[in-house]
Amino acid sequence: MTHAGELLYQHRTALERAAHGARYAASAGAGALRSWMLLGGFLLSHVLTVVFIRTPLFARMTALLEKSTEKDVRLACERLDRDSVRAGTPPRRVAFRPSMYWAATHSLTGLVSALVAFVLAVGVVVSLTCPLWWWLLPPELAVSPGGYRVDSWPAALLTPVVGLVYLGLFVFCVPRLADWHALLARQILLDPDRGRLRTRIAEVTALRQTALEAHGLELRRIERDLHDGTQNRLVAVRMHLGLVERLLAEDPGRARELVAVAKGAADEALGELRSVVRSIYPPILADQGLAMALESLASRSAVYCSVEVAGLPRLPAAVETAAYFVATEALTNVVKHSAATRAHIAACEEGGVVGIRITDDGRGGADDHQGSGLSGIHQRVAAFEGRTRISSPPGGPTTIEVKLPCAF
Repeated sequence: MTHAGELLYQHRTALERAAHGARYAASAGAGALRSWMLLGGFLLSHVLTVVFIRTPLFARMTALLEKSTEKDVRLACERLDRDSVRAGTPPRRVAFRPSMYWAATHSLTGLVSALVAFVLAVGVVVSLTCPLWWWLLPPELAVSPGGYRVDSWPAALLTPVVGLVYLGLFVFCVPRLADWHALLARQILLDPDRGRLRTRIAEVTALRQTALEAHGLELRRIERDLHDGTQNRLVAVRMHLGLVERLLAEDPGRARELVAVAKGAADEALGELRSVVRSIYPPILADQGLAMALESLASRSAVYCSVEVAGLPRLPAAVETAAYFVATEALTNVVKHSAATRAHIAACEEGGVVGIRITDDGRGGADDHQGSGLSGIHQRVAAFEGRTRISSPPGGPTTIEVKLPCAF
């Protein structure tokens, strides 16, 4: 391609971009007029609501606002990313508040965009065609877009030069003004969704870290229980059996005594192993559900504990496990730290959320920032995107309320 051909191609591309920008500016102007009518309609609906208490106009205006906003979003995305629109993206739904904010903004920015494009386009057309019609107008009306009177042929022939200036401004300003308006629309209408998405990603990342930390603590607890309890018992059994093997021939009576000791140590190891297994996933939880597991937990508590679980259905296994161990840790804190004489566990399911409430009549003053079991409750619940509320004023009582979603 020759240099002249390249220049011609560049000029044609610039003119096409300016034409596209002008079409977008015209659409923005029409949208601005719609925004003015919508704002007036919402104002009227509020007035009618105050006067007549109820009116269907607000619902109608909300539907029109939704359609207008979807159209503005589509035009802005089409302006900024043509390939995604050609691929067939569905219309974007925008919340009411950003839509109202956009209507107020668009009512001004859309008119400005359309007005600038219109003035520059009229300037180009009038300047370039001025030699064709200037002599038809009275001298006082024949004024060039350059600001001077066209009362002679030299002035008329100079006017197309002014038209070239207007054309340059049109080619330079209109596409950029259209891009600015489309970016503003996307920022107001779509960036709130992106901001919520970024916030959600940050929350999920934090929850993932919390879940990993809780999982690591649980694994270390299981390892410690096995090492300090069951393993020591099994080592003792092995030592006693070794002594029995040596004493069978020399002192059978002593050997029988050591067999009894080894049997007791084996029973203790088996009991501790069962306790560790129950701490991982209690069999009663799998067989009979959370309600029976909580009642069993309360019956084994060193502090008298009543249970209220009427109508509690079977829940997802992970949720039942989390709720059970929340109650376990809370009751453990009651026994160790509260000096309470009574405790109460209430559990219910409503709207896909399980609520667990543990109360006691102890001395209160529980602080979940001191490394107690309360921090473990926080971590366990946070891993399920649940909520924890702890109320423990000095003197009591202490109440722990937990909300766990059944779907997460």
